[in-house]
Amino acid sequence: MAESLSLTDVLHLPIAHMPGWSNTFRARCRACRFTTLQDIVSLGAAEVSRIKYLGPDCFRELVDFLHERELLLLLPH
Repeated sequence: MAESLSLTDVLHLPIAHMPGWSNTFRARCRACRFTTLQDIVSLGAAEVSRIKYLGPDCFRELVDFLHERELLLLLPH
């Protein structure tokens, strides 16, 4: 992801256009109608972890993605 993107840009950039996600994560987000990172983080960690279709692997990918970019604070408990 380009260094020049603001936090707002990162949250609203379509997941389909965002580097760093697996094809599985993208497909499952599309199936759940999540188009941006904002759609996901606005639910909070507890709610996202209960979405069975995403599963634990995709939840882990989300947490890792946010942690690596020092954005984990965006996913409230």
